[in-house]
Amino acid sequence: MLFYPPGRFYQRGEDRSQGNVENSTATTMRAPNDLGYAAATLKAHGFEVFLRDYQTSLRSLEDLLADFERFAPDAVFVSITNATIFRDLSLVATLKERRPDLMVMLKGAIFFNPEEGLLDQLDLSRTDYLIGLESDFIVGKLVQAHFFAPEGIPAIRGILYKSGGAWKRTFFDSWETDLDSLPFPDRALMENHLYVRPDTGEPQATIATSRGCPSRCIFCVTPTISGVKLRLRSPENILAEMRECYHVHGIRDFFFKSDTFTIDQKWTLKVCQAILDSDLAGKVRWVANSKVKPLSLETLQAMKRAGCWLVAFGYESGHAETLARTKKGTTLEENVQAARWAKEAGLLTFGFFLVGMPWETREHLEATRRHIFELDPDFLELHIAVPYPGTELHAEAVACGLIEESVLGKDYFNAPTVGTVALSMPEIEKFRRDTLLGFHLRPSYIWRKLLQAGSDRRILANYFRFGLRLLKNTLGGAPKKARKASRVLVLGANSDIGLAIAREFASREGADLILASRDTQALEAKAAEIRRQYGVEVDVAVFDATDTASHASFYQSLPHKPDGAVLAFGLLEDADPLRVLDVNLMGAASILETVARDFEERREGFIIGLSSVAGERGRKSNYAYGAAKAGLTTYLSGLRHRLFASNVPVLTVTPGYVRSKMTAHLDLPGFLTASPERAAKDVHAAWRAGKDSVYTLAVWRPIMWIIRNLPEFLFKRTNL
Repeated sequence: MLFYPPGRFYQRGEDRSQGNVENSTATTMRAPNDLGYAAATLKAHGFEVFLRDYQTSLRSLEDLLADFERFAPDAVFVSITNATIFRDLSLVATLKERRPDLMVMLKGAIFFNPEEGLLDQLDLSRTDYLIGLESDFIVGKLVQAHFFAPEGIPAIRGILYKSGGAWKRTFFDSWETDLDSLPFPDRALMENHLYVRPDTGEPQATIATSRGCPSRCIFCVTPTISGVKLRLRSPENILAEMRECYHVHGIRDFFFKSDTFTIDQKWTLKVCQAILDSDLAGKVRWVANSKVKPLSLETLQAMKRAGCWLVAFGYESGHAETLARTKKGTTLEENVQAARWAKEAGLLTFGFFLVGMPWETREHLEATRRHIFELDPDFLELHIAVPYPGTELHAEAVACGLIEESVLGKDYFNAPTVGTVALSMPEIEKFRRDTLLGFHLRPSYIWRKLLQAGSDRRILANYFRFGLRLLKNTLGGAPKKARKASRVLVLGANSDIGLAIAREFASREGADLILASRDTQALEAKAAEIRRQYGVEVDVAVFDATDTASHASFYQSLPHKPDGAVLAFGLLEDADPLRVLDVNLMGAASILETVARDFEERREGFIIGLSSVAGERGRKSNYAYGAAKAGLTTYLSGLRHRLFASNVPVLTVTPGYVRSKMTAHLDLPGFLTASPERAAKDVHAAWRAGKDSVYTLAVWRPIMWIIRNLPEFLFKRTNL
């Protein structure tokens, strides 16, 4: 079973960058070629294969577990990233518990001859093999050896395996040179429609055209994991894969994956000529990466004739010192020349820039800003430098004291450094936001995009969609970090809706849980059921909303710090209206203040608070409850405002009638009443979408608008 786990969109198949797609400006998911290559190789060795990309297909953990039980694999192959490693390992533990004899292989750049200290940060107790070299050449041999000839495992290059309870590494000092010997990725197993060209939305296949890079940029892992010697596929082999995509799978758009497609320009011209001499001439379109040096106008013109429509340049910086110290091997003048040549050849350009190098000051950043506007690419991405293990940048960041925590779990929109020697991370993040907004919101840029789209509604729609994503990720605040739910605290977990929300996060996010309530005896049975059903960790904790003096010690005594908190407790009726206020408002505010201080300090986490439509206007039937919920709604609004700068979202949930133990004695109208499970799905969907508030059911929004705006002289005569 080969898969990408469910969750946020990362380019798991591209070990060099492991890109965070959702926080980028104009990137879409690319096909899981690493899984496709592994599938083709394993099938050639006689193994039955199941392949699925759960993240891009928006399938949940529940879907994965159902497939796992149905397919009943003997082995799994998981493609991990630096940013997702902890959650990936948690999922592996769940699968291993269900099938103790399961063979587990993890593939990723961080496993290339890793330092001992790196492995010590990870719980690899349920993992059998770590693949650091090119997995497509390894996985078939490894599975074959594991099941039929285990004595041959030490001879397989580029892996770590367990022996005597310790990790043993094989050889990481050479790479396969015959790239043409690989079978093509098995695209019959892929959902090819999920991987699209960003502007038109048509299916786009990824074709790996070369490997290795002779450049030695200090921030890039390629020289380490792929070597500095350029290894090229033959033009004939590349063309054969394109023809299979076109004739068998109906794909005519391609991303040529290489560290730099133009570094051997004689070979580049041969690839272009092979396309022009084939039956695909004039029928296919493609994009490629390029350095600005070596490069020529002739090469770019040949690429254009062969169907290339966009070239991506790693300009990196607008300051000469940064280009020199990163060992980029290029100059500002060569950046300008490459941009001019691409425009002359009729190609669009995608410019990539990098800020946050240890030595950079405000002067460096401003030089990069000016250079961005000077080059004026058609698409732009501005990354924050991530010092990946094994790079020179990592060593320099450590030497400068810029890494306060592990680089694991981070990406280039959620950097692990505190900033540079001269600049704080908030300053760098603000520079990135301001530059992206300033660049994309220029009238001249918007007009250019409209002209490029012409009358093609698909392109116009996709430009609009990417524009909205840009605004969402950058406008007016800190950059949006990956929405994470590794461990969720549910306060009031004995409530029907609280338990349903807990199940939703366990099912869809694979989140471990801390269930808190006064009655822990009842919770233990529910916790055991969730553990069995979803394979997640579930802790139970005693919590009393009215004992506000204990809230700080309760939170400090939790077995694990959560990265999300759901406030789901409430008291609907009581003989003493003050007790209703005490539970629903004072108790809620007290515990949320404690949680908020922790999340604010850590600059991560999320809060979900359940209020009520009763809080939108006081009614005689439940005015104490309504007053408490009105106060809670206002409190959550203020908390959301306070925590925004700390990247801690606060979601206000406004349920209408919910069928539960608390409302069992009421005669509720069916069309206005949600089940706890339906309410939980609404809550999770709103959290996933990054909303500030949500009504459940949605029909309550117009109803409450009418009730809020009904004149008082009429409202007081109603019988609500």
